[in-house]
Amino acid sequence: MGGLKGLAMMMVAMLTTGLEKGWAMQFDEFTLDNGLRVVVVPDTRVPVVTHSVWYNVGAMDEKPGKTGLAHMTEHLMFKGTPRYPAGEMDKIVQRKGGVQNAFTSYDFTAYFQKVPVGELPTMLDLESDRMVNLHLTDEIFQPERKVVAEERKLTTDSDPSDRFFEQVLRRHYSAHTYGHPIIGWGEDIAGYTKDDALDWYRTHYAPNNATLVMVGDMNAAQLKPLLETTYGRVARVDHVVSRTQTVEPARTKPLEFVAMDAQVKVPVWHTLYRAPSAFQGVAGAAVKDGDATALWVLAEILGGSDTSRLHKALVLDGQLADEATSSYDAVRAGETTFDISVQPKDGVTLDRIGPAVAKVLAMLLADGVTDAELKRAKTTLLADETYARDDSFTSMYRVGMWLTAGGDMADFNRWQDELAALTTADVNRVAKLVLAEQGRTLAILVGKKAQLGALQVNLTLPTVAATTTAH
Repeated sequence: MGGLKGLAMMMVAMLTTGLEKGWAMQFDEFTLDNGLRVVVVPDTRVPVVTHSVWYNVGAMDEKPGKTGLAHMTEHLMFKGTPRYPAGEMDKIVQRKGGVQNAFTSYDFTAYFQKVPVGELPTMLDLESDRMVNLHLTDEIFQPERKVVAEERKLTTDSDPSDRFFEQVLRRHYSAHTYGHPIIGWGEDIAGYTKDDALDWYRTHYAPNNATLVMVGDMNAAQLKPLLETTYGRVARVDHVVSRTQTVEPARTKPLEFVAMDAQVKVPVWHTLYRAPSAFQGVAGAAVKDGDATALWVLAEILGGSDTSRLHKALVLDGQLADEATSSYDAVRAGETTFDISVQPKDGVTLDRIGPAVAKVLAMLLADGVTDAELKRAKTTLLADETYARDDSFTSMYRVGMWLTAGGDMADFNRWQDELAALTTADVNRVAKLVLAEQGRTLAILVGKKAQLGALQVNLTLPTVAATTTAH
């Protein structure tokens, strides 16, 4: 037993040392002559690679009346090219023992395949081909447009919470394009034409508007010749539309939205505070280095675990809620939000939640976070980030998000130094900056009026046609 205990102590010491060093991600990067940015993260533990292409365009780049085109184009990218007709790419990836998928967000549209390393040349050929040779006719486009319209009906329109938060975000981001849904408004989807999609494709899908992120058993010297004969043959596009952002104006008072929907089974209490991301400050303000990392830590202390302040006050001591959490997303091209979410216990009216949360925040702002809380949060976050790199997809996703939001790989590991240097004063300063009343948007949704207590409904939700779910 003494030997096992000694081994365990040695492993803990090694882990602690590793966490202190941060185990910074190692990478290589280069750019092809046509402008394609390439980032390679070597991982030789298994003979597998995750290959991905990230286009610097997403829902935030859409114009009024054309919302959802980024997501629509993602669907269409699986409709084939003259070389690889519709469905052929899926079959090839499956035969090669791989998986593939795609995803659209506000800041990006991305496509990936995870395959045995020996099958990588085929993936490069497939993905570079559809970067430029998408085959699209009205006979292909219209059925897929109807698929997307049905997807909206079966997800957003049939989910009372999704319908509600669409309306809340539309008001929280009154000017910025983060205020429209990624899937698009229903009336916009109904009006899409094939030419809308082709125009989007031709003005955004180009090597000089994309980043290739490769994670796995591959290094830059091995990869570059393969890229030259695939992606390297795709011509740069000089008419790529550059990203522009509308600055969300400053606000002088909070927003509060209370709604009722008979379909709601579990009441919702959620508040969003306007917050700087790593790349844009609130109302266009300059971003201060380290603030995003400090807010990340604040979210962990306030509501990131069962030892957090919100959990202790509302779940354990107050017996008001089943869950009480806080979260913060730093990696956004535009300003972001610091969120607090509470799921009340059955029978607890929602007028009791706001005062309970306000008391927790008031104590935090008055007294500040403690050294013990800061140390625990640092250890937890650093460990979580380090362990997450055991998964090639997670590493790929985080690199891609960082770059398409506006980051450089030279700064990708900077958060570790910021985290190490962070003090309680830093966290307390950003808490007072972000948890200000005028930047708050409160969102409450219930199924029955009795669940509100003394609160009153002030937001009428749009009605939607009844939907049926396929079985």
